[in-house]
Formats: sequence, C-alpha cells, structure tokens
Amino acid sequence: MSRAILQNLHRQKQALFLLSHLLDEEFQHLSKSDPQAVASVEFSIQELLRQIAEERRGLKSAIHQIDPALPGIRDLPLILDESTRDQVRDTLRQIDVQEQDCARKAAQNAVITRGLMDQNQALLDYLTNEIRPKNGHTYSQRGRWLHPGDTGALLKGRL
Repeated sequence: MSRAILQNLHRQKQALFLLSHLLDEEFQHLSKSDPQAVASVEFSIQELLRQIAEERRGLKSAIHQIDPALPGIRDLPLILDESTRDQVRDTLRQIDVQEQDCARKAAQNAVITRGLMDQNQALLDYLTNEIRPKNGHTYSQRGRWLHPGDTGALLKGRL
C-alpha cells in the first residue's frame, strides 16, 4: 500500500513541476499579449489541475483505507513503516514548496491578466465615447429623426 502512496505522491510532484512550467509559459504569452497562445496554455493548465485533483482524491481514498481516523495528509508519515517514512516526508515537503511556487506564479499571471483587461476596457470605453453622437441629433435604427429632448418639433419622419 505504501508503494501506491509513494507513486501517487511522485505523480503529484511531477504534475506540479509541469504546472510550474505551464505557468511560466502563460506568463511569457501574457507579456507578449498573445491571447490565442494564452488560451491554449490555459486549457492545458485546467486539464492538469483536474488530474492533480483526481490524484489527491485517490490518495485520500488510499489513506482512508489504511487509517480512517487520520486527520490529514501531513500526518501520513506517522502511519507508514520506517523504510518509506522519510521518503514520504521529503516528497510531501517538495510538493508543498512546488505548490507555493505555483500559487505565486498564478497570482502574478492573474495580476497581469487583470491589468490587460482594465486597459482593454478603458480603450473600449474611449472608442465608444468617440463614436457616440455628442448632441443626440441623429437617425434611429428605423430611419426616424430623433430629437434629443421632448421639445416640440414641426418636422418628423424619414428623409
């Protein structure tokens, strides 16, 4: 059973290593403002996160079979035999470091994404204000002459 747990932890560690590289790649594409490349990397990141979550569910299930009263994964080395205890403890420590690194990179990418979104929204608002008629004297979508207010007008209709 401890061999299956070790393999699961090793897969999680490798997946977090790959996630770190994907987040670096996403950062590079965000820096170049290449939305197509960002979207393709984001799909890979989401699939990898789904697989990591599946591995964690499998690990929790395996731990629950060994000791249902174990409070968390951090306490896993306590129930394993001496030969694998140190190896599991080191792997858990490495996974924790990689998770923190990935969280820092994801937060950095989120800040850049929010900045780009704010910049694009400001540009869109500016362009919308530039093409909008300033005084409201214009034709409607049906071709009717629109008056800016409810003031009386003698002439209405199409030209």
